[in-house]
Amino acid sequence: MPTGRRSHNDAGTSLPADGDTIHDLLIIGGGSVGLTLGATWAMLGRDAVVFDRQPSLYGLPRVGHIDHEIMRMLQQLGAEGPTLEDAYATKSYTWINAEGETLLEFPWGEEGISGWHSDYMQNSAILERSLLDRILRSQTVAHMPGWEVVDLVQHDDHVELSAERTRTVPGESRPVLTGEHRQFRARYVVACDGANSRTRQMLGIDRDDLGFNEKWLVIDARIKRPFSLAFDSGQVCDPRRPTTVLPLGKDHRRWEWHLRPDENPEDFLRPDKAWELLAPFDVTEHDVEPVRQLVYTFEARIAHRWRSGRVFLAGDAAHTMPPFMGQGMCSGMRDARNLAWKLDLVLSGVADETLLDTYQVERDPHVRDWTVISLESGRIPCIIDPEEARKRDEMFRAGFRPPMPDFPQLVNGILHRTADGSPLAPAGELGLQGRVRIADRIDLFDRLLPTTGFTVVSITDDPRTTLGPRRTAALERLGCHFYTVRSAASGPNRSSGTPGRTDIVDVDGTYAEYFRTRGIDVVINRPDFYVFGGSDLSGLAALADDLLDQTTAVRSTPASQDDRVPVTAVRDGGHV
Repeated sequence: MPTGRRSHNDAGTSLPADGDTIHDLLIIGGGSVGLTLGATWAMLGRDAVVFDRQPSLYGLPRVGHIDHEIMRMLQQLGAEGPTLEDAYATKSYTWINAEGETLLEFPWGEEGISGWHSDYMQNSAILERSLLDRILRSQTVAHMPGWEVVDLVQHDDHVELSAERTRTVPGESRPVLTGEHRQFRARYVVACDGANSRTRQMLGIDRDDLGFNEKWLVIDARIKRPFSLAFDSGQVCDPRRPTTVLPLGKDHRRWEWHLRPDENPEDFLRPDKAWELLAPFDVTEHDVEPVRQLVYTFEARIAHRWRSGRVFLAGDAAHTMPPFMGQGMCSGMRDARNLAWKLDLVLSGVADETLLDTYQVERDPHVRDWTVISLESGRIPCIIDPEEARKRDEMFRAGFRPPMPDFPQLVNGILHRTADGSPLAPAGELGLQGRVRIADRIDLFDRLLPTTGFTVVSITDDPRTTLGPRRTAALERLGCHFYTVRSAASGPNRSSGTPGRTDIVDVDGTYAEYFRTRGIDVVINRPDFYVFGGSDLSGLAALADDLLDQTTAVRSTPASQDDRVPVTAVRDGGHV
């Protein structure tokens, strides 16, 4: 496998191989989604080039919210430290009306199933830097800042891209093209090049418009000295000017103001306008320094097709949603993880290319659910008709509370199902990560154990004993790891079922509770942390066969009762 890797820095002074080299993957776009895919690809030891038309990272906070699932992704990549150091663990989200009366307070602060706080406000510039640092430490993934992909041609077994060097010009909002070109080839391409994706346009892919197109002024500001606000995170539900207030980590804040259709966006880009709008919050130039003042169009659009041959769309190139649930970037990072493990299996020859058809099948419904939730979450606080706003306030005073949404699960794709095709619980849920102890170390499960592939986790016995060697070997070719987690109260010296390892101990009882409430003994988790399926131990063989069938891996012959010996882990290509 050619790596094409070269040492380089953010200025792109040394470049990866091009010409006849066929890379595994070319990633168009060096924002949070492209960097997540690149960092995941580096973790898997695979070859890629990440193109970014900007000469360096954006360097300013753009996206504020991440959840426990995203923190678990960063943790697995070894990139959570800087983000966590600056992140702001949220406690509540508040709606107040124009008079400052509290209408509603959403409690945030539960621990998520991923082993982290449910929600964080953070500085995306720090998150992106940590992801890029993970890529720069890699020997297989190259970063090309200052190059924009301007053309692509698809062939039967690869895609050829033309990249053109860019440069910044004073007064221009984006880098300009210089005329210097280079050609690159790869088995697959993923375009993470934003809402105005050039790649999506080149592929001729249209988008569904879900009917939300509103302009908002966004001001991000660096905190110069401590100050207090009426609430930390939330909405000012003022029909004259709906407003959002958020922390961006510990050192920055964001305000967003709704613009009426008859207002000129250019009028809101003057510095004096920022201070005029901040005045009602008693915030002055002594408190903050604005670092970004832009008018955005918040929209809800989803691409009709997320794949064209060997080219895939991810992140804002595939879908955009209003920011009211803070799930735009999170959804794009989920896209990257979903694609990464499937492309890895296909390139390894373990799975058939048809596995890639499940990408949009899985991600589109999940994204649509989050988009609808975001639309509904913004509808009530952003009422601009004064009479409708008065009625809304009266409803809240009378005790009205909008129903909390059911957060989306996977409903299609690589999941264990009932006879009628519905996911069989807990399939489609996010899988558990709790604290465990191995020898004298206590930490989150993923920090102590390999979890880059599928994981088969049991609380009763070594799952391989039930599976038998042939079925176990087939799962190991798929990249499965096998673990047994025992209760802290069950005493020492019980085998973990993993050769060369000591017991895996359920420190807080979270695994025992998780399995008990779901009525299962064993669970298979996917590489993106979602549950493929769970069962009692006697049902594990059927569960495993279903996974092998759905991933089109080589199906094993059912083992006899006497054919049960441990098999050393083997995986084609060595990518575990």
